[in-house]
Amino acid sequence: MLLPELQEKGSIKVPPSIHEMKSHGVGLGRTALLRCEAAAVPSPTFEWYKGEKRIIKGHGIDIKSLSSRSVLTVTNMTEDRYGNYTCVAINKLGTANASVPLIQSVWVSALEVFICMCNG
Repeated sequence: MLLPELQEKGSIKVPPSIHEMKSHGVGLGRTALLRCEAAAVPSPTFEWYKGEKRIIKGHGIDIKSLSSRSVLTVTNMTEDRYGNYTCVAINKLGTANASVPLIQSVWVSALEVFICMCNG
């Protein structure tokens, strides 16, 4: 028998657990996307941190959250924006977090090299 606090209108309540966290290396001046997916009932709210500092929208940073997913977008990457990012999923039963490093990509596409050679 489930405890009453774990039942919600006939459904089971579940504390958050993060089951996917993705990041890709990104070059200077590019746009970085970090994705966090969590399972929870009721649906979680999300918070993002860089190191110990909570991230808020603005100045090239956007956060979009749907029921089980949050995406952090960082436009025009600069050196100070690289580092360790943490996604925190929260509902009334608890919290879960996962971290991922956002690193600089040194990969340059052949097209970018071609454009530089032709224009420079």
